[in-house]
Amino acid sequence: MKGLLLKDAYQIWHYAKGVIVATVVMMGAGVVTIMNGANFFIVYAGFMMGMMPMTLLAYDQASKFSEYSAALPVTKEQLVGSKYIVGLCGLVLAELFAAAALGVASLHWTAVDHALVVSTLVQVGMTTLLNSAVLLPLNYRFGYEKAKYAFYLMVGLVAALMGFGVSANEDGLARNLLPQGVPPLALLGIAVAALALYALSWRLSVAWYGKAEQ
Repeated sequence: MKGLLLKDAYQIWHYAKGVIVATVVMMGAGVVTIMNGANFFIVYAGFMMGMMPMTLLAYDQASKFSEYSAALPVTKEQLVGSKYIVGLCGLVLAELFAAAALGVASLHWTAVDHALVVSTLVQVGMTTLLNSAVLLPLNYRFGYEKAKYAFYLMVGLVAALMGFGVSANEDGLARNLLPQGVPPLALLGIAVAALALYALSWRLSVAWYGKAEQ
C-alpha cells in the first residue's frame, strides 16, 4: 500500500499539481466573491480536488499500470484503497484551503459569518467526496472512457444546483449549493451521509474491481 501511495504522490507532483494550483487560485477568487455571501468559487474548488483519484486512474490507464499491477504483490483491496485514500487526502487539503480562504474573507467581509463558514466547509467536503464516491465505482465497473461521461454530467449538475440559488436570493447571487439557513444538526447529518456514501462506494469499487467492460 505504501508503494502505491508513493506512486500516486509522484504522479500528482509531476503531472497533476496543476489541479492543486487551480484550486488555490479559485479559493483566492472566492475570498473576493464571497463578500456578498456567494461561495461558488470556494465550493467548486473543492469539487476540483475531488477529481484527483479519477485523474490518477487516467494516468494508470495511459501508462498501462492497470495491466502491470496484476503482476505486483498487491491485492485489489490495496489497489482500490490507494485511490480512496488519495481522495481523503484531497478532502483534507480542500478543507484546509477553504478554511484559510474563509479566514481571510471573514476579516474583510461582514457577510462571512459563522453560519456561512460552517455551511461552506460542509459543502466543500460534500462536493469533494462526491466525485470519488460516484465515479470510482463506475470506473471499475464500466471503464474510464464510459465513467468520464458521468463526470461531465456531474459537473453540469453541480453547476446547475449552485446556479439555482440565483432565483432564490433577492440580490440575485448564487450563494450556496445548499439552501440558506440549514440548521447545524442537518449540516452534521449531511457530512455523516457523505462519509457513509464514500465508505459504501469504497466497498462497491472493491467488489467491481477487474469487471470493467472491454
